Amino acid sequence: MCSILLVEDHKIMAETLTRLLRTRGNFNVADVAESAEDALEWLSDQEAAHKIDLALVDVVLPRTSGIELVSMIRQKYPGLPCLMISGRSNGQYVSRSLAAGARGYVLKDDLHDVMTGIQHVLEGGTYLSQRLNREE
Repeated sequence: MCSILLVEDHKIMAETLTRLLRTRGNFNVADVAESAEDALEWLSDQEAAHKIDLALVDVVLPRTSGIELVSMIRQKYPGLPCLMISGRSNGQYVSRSLAAGARGYVLKDDLHDVMTGIQHVLEGGTYLSQRLNREE
């Protein structure tokens, strides 16, 4: 079973995603971090960092953005793939996320697409939400 670190600052969204990832995706959500700083602190425990297969990171976080967090994760934990999740479909967010090292970008409002994106990234690929591909 794949283990995910979810970085999401909206409590209800985090709870909803956690429940759906566990029940529909059969994924283990190892932890939910509400900020980039919390995520980095959690990852600094080497044992914890080795227990996750993917970081699912919200683009907009308090203080430090999810895009900046992905850049930091890529530097400190290059083997940990990151997938961005957002309600924003603006191409600038997508391109900045990919430039920072994210392996994909999925939209929160399409759960099936989120699950598909996670699978693609875990298999070593990259993934953009289908709606993003149509909008470009």
